[in-house]
Amino acid sequence: MIAALIRTTLWVATIDALAGATLLGFLYTPEANVLMLTLSALLVLLAVMLLVLGSASASHALVHDSRPWPSLLPAARRLPLALLAIIVIGVIGAGAGWVERWWMGHAGEFDAAAIAAGDITRTGGVHTAVRWVVAFVQWVVVPAWCATTLAWIAAYEWRDVLTMKWLTAAFHWRVLGIATVAVVLLVWAPWQAVYWRPRALPASTVEAVFTAVKLGVIYLLTQLAWAALLLTAATRVQRNAEVPSVPGMPPA
Repeated sequence: MIAALIRTTLWVATIDALAGATLLGFLYTPEANVLMLTLSALLVLLAVMLLVLGSASASHALVHDSRPWPSLLPAARRLPLALLAIIVIGVIGAGAGWVERWWMGHAGEFDAAAIAAGDITRTGGVHTAVRWVVAFVQWVVVPAWCATTLAWIAAYEWRDVLTMKWLTAAFHWRVLGIATVAVVLLVWAPWQAVYWRPRALPASTVEAVFTAVKLGVIYLLTQLAWAALLLTAATRVQRNAEVPSVPGMPPA
């Protein structure tokens, strides 16, 4: 399992880096005419496809006990289904953000109603709870949905995925637990040091190298968190379905 986790982390980190390089190419593409605008759109589309394909192939490999490279082709065949599911998840995540903005925009009305109803003035805890619930949905539930969806796409047929049962499958305690721990320890905590530098560090090439190494470590830890969630979701699918190994693929 450790080997699969490390392999998945390196695979997803490599593909995501290629997607990042593609987006960098988009940022440096001058949009001076129709040809350049078309090229910019193609670069964005390619970056999105690489991001999804990297995780989809990693999930397929984990579900079928194979390696990521041979899983590229079967993952590519189901790429439209993965994109459709991610759009659905994105809409739900955006909806949670809209609820938070709506609530905070009407916070004064809620406070006034609480005072009128029962002379309640301490409502700060309610507003804080709303923020935490939305944060939990966007930073824990949404990644859990994404990982579970990719595992379902790798294991089941199209009609099984279109039933949307993966929305409830993601609420298993193990999946949500791993997602919470991974986000807190491997994403949120490392990002607290993104602007940190030793005071004695000279402002020279040494500082540039230190910054590059620090950002590289944070990037790998983020990929490790995602790989751990992919592995957890794939394991859940394997336990609940008969998932045969894919012919022609070497075992992990």
